[in-house]
Amino acid sequence: MTPLPPRTQGILRQAVGRPWGWLGMLGILLTVGLVSGCRPDAIFAGSEAIPETGWEADAPVAFEWTVQDTTLRQDFFLDIRHDQSYPFSNIYFFLDVNFPNGKRLRDTVACDLADEQGRWLGTGFGNMVDQRVRFRSGTAFPIPGNYRMEVRHAMRLNPLPGVHDVGFRLERARLNPGE
Repeated sequence: MTPLPPRTQGILRQAVGRPWGWLGMLGILLTVGLVSGCRPDAIFAGSEAIPETGWEADAPVAFEWTVQDTTLRQDFFLDIRHDQSYPFSNIYFFLDVNFPNGKRLRDTVACDLADEQGRWLGTGFGNMVDQRVRFRSGTAFPIPGNYRMEVRHAMRLNPLPGVHDVGFRLERARLNPGE
């Protein structure tokens, strides 16, 4: 979590000593939390549910978006939601990206979902685990237009059980990892 600027810290200290102090401070904290938590980082975000019967390797999840600014550097993420019954500590994906000019690019992405002791790396509540994995950093799209990406799992087990949702997200590239 980013520390509050000194001026904000001073305002919070003053608010505590006044009538409605704690309530005022709570209001300020909630406002700061909402504003900082809702930063418009996502340029594109999409998620698709996977059937309860499992994810078939020949059933891609597709995402479509439009690029206008080819100078903007972006970070690429995959969002994976799985349950505790997912049988592996990792997952492999095939990503097929269709460019506006008709060209196509295939990429393979490997994501670790658990550590060596078998503890899930993501966050979650109850039986579900969410994990966001960055697979490209500071990348600009070469041409403007409509893009499409199909995501397929590349695991040997088919259908793949335990995966509930797969998402794709583009964010404005961060200059510093702590930003």
